[in-house]
Order: sequence, then structure tokens, then C-alpha cells
Amino acid sequence: MSDRKSIRKYILVTGGDGFIGTNLINELMKDKNNLVINFTEDICEGIKIDCQVDLIYHMAANTDTTFSDDVEMYRNNLIGFLKVLDFAIKHNCRLIYASSGAIYGNVGEPLNVYGHSKLLCDKIAERFINRIPLVGLRFFNVYGPYEQKKERMASMITQWREQIAKGKKPGIFIGEFKRDFVYVKDIIRALLQAQNLKSGFYDVGTGKAIDFRDVLDIVIEVLGVKVEPKKIPNPYLGKYQTFTKADISWGFKPKYPIRKGIKDYFKN
Repeated sequence: MSDRKSIRKYILVTGGDGFIGTNLINELMKDKNNLVINFTEDICEGIKIDCQVDLIYHMAANTDTTFSDDVEMYRNNLIGFLKVLDFAIKHNCRLIYASSGAIYGNVGEPLNVYGHSKLLCDKIAERFINRIPLVGLRFFNVYGPYEQKKERMASMITQWREQIAKGKKPGIFIGEFKRDFVYVKDIIRALLQAQNLKSGFYDVGTGKAIDFRDVLDIVIEVLGVKVEPKKIPNPYLGKYQTFTKADISWGFKPKYPIRKGIKDYFKN
């Protein structure tokens, strides 16, 4: 009888060239039994491959919360999700996809089109959750290696580091804003754990909301510099959440609290 652990697993990843996708593929490739397919074509055109697939990680999406074309945002995220869902149903494979903590908004409703597009994907997924193994992971504010791929949409942790490296004062919005910042290595652990989760939707974060000012203090401390922040008006009031905190009571245990995560990120 063959050992099931030695059976090769065919894993298709969409968005594998992006921030989280790159980290995910790097981790998946550490297991010699994983055959990873990095799907880099336009997902809205469908998945045209002719091989066995056991598992799909759907990471591809437009995550630019300031994107000006609302129709294109919906087209990209909704049609892309439907194409992946259709493929998963036809090939009877497990689907794990990236949802977002942005679906919650401040009072239970998304504040921008990106968040609403992700909420609609979750509502569509609910209709199919009993037909295939399907897990939606609602990521909170992710930071870490390869985040430069997000360019201007990178986390403030990355932006502050780059501002300081260029000799600039790190900018911080006036007012109180708290976020659940989660290190990408914890996100990858959740994505791997999702292979064995019951179908459903799960928050992924640290379960703690931290004030931006405290996070900036940690960034400055870890970099070992002395710099005064520059306070600037927030041009996005009403368009972004002022408070986020993941509900990880489902059993997720992050290994990287904020200071440990930033130290590991900057070290690498």
C-alpha cells in the first residue's frame, strides 16, 4: 500500500507573481510532493490548462483600493472569481481563495469598491459551499517580504521603511486609526492550514488592533534611527476602516506579533 504522504499534489495558484502569491509558492515548493502551477494568464479569460488539479489557491485580484474605474474593479474580481469557481466545480478540486477584512467596513458594510467586490465573492461562494470543498480566508493588513510588488498600495510599514531609507520624515495621518497588522508568514501558515479546514470563511490576522503611531514607533526602533514623523491630513476619511481586528477564535494562532514580525521582515 502506498504512503499517501508520498502522493504528488497538483496545486494551481493564481496571482502567484504577486505579494502573497510569491510567498505562497516559495513555501509550497519546499514540499517535493507539490507540483505547483503558477497561472499567470488573465484569469477573467478562464483557466485553460490540461492537467490534473487537486487544489486551487486563488490569489489573483485587483487590490488597489484607490482604483478609479469601479466597473473594471468589479469585472476583474467578480469574473475572475467566477472563472476559478467554475474550474474548481468541473474538476472537483478544493478551492482556497483570498477574501479580505475590508468586507467588514466600520459598521458592517464595505467602505470602498474593493471591499464590496470581495463581499460579493463571499456571497457567491456561499451558494456553492456544499458542492466543493471551499475556504475563503479574510486577510487583514498584511505586510512582509515581496510587498514592493504592491507599489503604492504597500502597507504603511513598508512605506515608512522606504521613506526613512530615503532620508524623509515618515508621514502619519492625523487622528486615531487602529489596524490588525499580520505578517505574511502567518498568512502563509493559514493558507496551508486551510487545506484541512471545513468549508467556510475565516478571518486571518493577529486578533489585535494596534494604533498606527505605535506601529511607527516600532518601525523606527527596529531600524535604529532617530526621526520625527510628519503629521498629515487624511484624504481618505470615510473610505477606509478606522479600526480592524480579526476574529481568530476558529483556532488560528499567529506566531508573529507586530514587533517580532517587523524585526523578521527588516532582517530579511
